[in-house]
Amino acid sequence: MKNMGLKLGSVFLAVVLWLVVTSVNDPTEAHSYNNIPVKLLNVELITDSGQVYEVLEGSDMISRVLIRAPRSVHKELKEENIIATADVRELSSLDTISIKLTTNLYASKISSITGSTDTVKLNIEDKRSKALTLRATTSGKVEDGYLIGEVTTDQNLVRISGPQSVIDQVVRASADVNVSGMTSDIVTNAEIKLYDAEDNEVSNANITQNIKSVGVKVSILQKASVPVNFSISGEPAPGFRATGEIEGNGGMIVIAGKSNVIRGVTNVEIPAEVLDITDQTEDYTAEIDIRQYLPDNLYLANSEDAVKTVTVRIEPEVSKKLEIREEKVRVINVPEGYNAAIAGLEESFVIEAIGLSRDVAGLQAGSISGVIDIQKWMQQEGMEMPEEGYYTVNVDFGLPSGVALLEPVKVSLHISEKEEE
Repeated sequence: MKNMGLKLGSVFLAVVLWLVVTSVNDPTEAHSYNNIPVKLLNVELITDSGQVYEVLEGSDMISRVLIRAPRSVHKELKEENIIATADVRELSSLDTISIKLTTNLYASKISSITGSTDTVKLNIEDKRSKALTLRATTSGKVEDGYLIGEVTTDQNLVRISGPQSVIDQVVRASADVNVSGMTSDIVTNAEIKLYDAEDNEVSNANITQNIKSVGVKVSILQKASVPVNFSISGEPAPGFRATGEIEGNGGMIVIAGKSNVIRGVTNVEIPAEVLDITDQTEDYTAEIDIRQYLPDNLYLANSEDAVKTVTVRIEPEVSKKLEIREEKVRVINVPEGYNAAIAGLEESFVIEAIGLSRDVAGLQAGSISGVIDIQKWMQQEGMEMPEEGYYTVNVDFGLPSGVALLEPVKVSLHISEKEEE
């Protein structure tokens, strides 16, 4: 026990000296560590109850953590060694959770650890799901001379779920395909995007989708301009005629189809029975949807071309009486070896021509002559050789097309063989 006090004093002095040396060589310092993520624990307490959560204001990321520790600790410590957690079991009535900070390295040597943020803020809502009809759209412009045909998807529904307030905003789902400069069909996968009622995209990390993309096929069709041709059927009422003018006939439309189909199409023919003018006494007008008469696998490029208004002009017949002299009727094409003579005409007689005003008005008696064409008559009667006898035949006055006689002019034709000299 001799000099015991002196010995204890020496030990104490050594400890103090060690502490002084340590503090000088490895002093405690405050260092900042940036962007430390916060891990949420026990989130199933929210999700298992049919709710979803959203972290507000980026509060699950601590922008700055301040640690007081010896210099030697800071030399080893990195951001990934700092552990920040927030346990849902400690959720407050304000939907906030306190953040706990620690490290997985030299935790016992750290004097203090504090963060610029001490709570995680959550927005907790009921979970909502809905199914949306999936549609495909196109953007851009195809090559000149082409247009977009049918656009189809390989799936027609997308199911989404997430916070009720977000899901309620979504009214449609669409996948867009860029068709710029295209001349042939496109088959691709397109990303599905969600939109609200004002066509603003709804993008939220808390929305889940059963599919993120969808297969889309875009049909690209070639265009061509062709005329639409109309014809008529039936006859107007007695005393009336169609003038032959069909207003709207030959109008051009633009059709579209695959190149191998459209290549052979030069016009669109509308069946005559579509314009039936039977018993009409005035112009006949009809609206015709020409789509049903397009050749198979062809389409209208412009929807405004679908219905065409067509008018068939109908006018009353008019008549004109013309006095013809007997000598203006002659017999032609008499077979060799035969004589042909006519009888039964007065020195002058009257014919009455009927037709449309435009055709009849210009008729002049002086320019009209009648003929009996023996060869033509024989063909009509089925004769190969003339047969002697008397026949009743009609005189042909060579009237213009569309003009006829109200009553035919008949003469007695005598055919006989020539006597040998």
